[in-house]
Amino acid sequence: MNIRRNAALCHGCRACELMCSVHHHRRFWPEHASIHVVRDNANGGIRWSLDGSCDLCRGEPGMYCVTYCPYGALEKTIDE
Repeated sequence: MNIRRNAALCHGCRACELMCSVHHHRRFWPEHASIHVVRDNANGGIRWSLDGSCDLCRGEPGMYCVTYCPYGALEKTIDE
């Protein structure tokens, strides 16, 4: 399994970072999330990355970043 971002739907709101930090630390602490979103306010570009600490929300009923993305920009993929 993996996470895919639809760049056309992502608005850079960083809700995925907040929810990822809740999974890992049980509090809002986006600096320690596995997913990172950086928005360039000069040109509106959005960079997105996922680091090695992502465990795909193991032990949770679903992947928090995917579930709580208000724009539907993230989706769970099945690796073949």
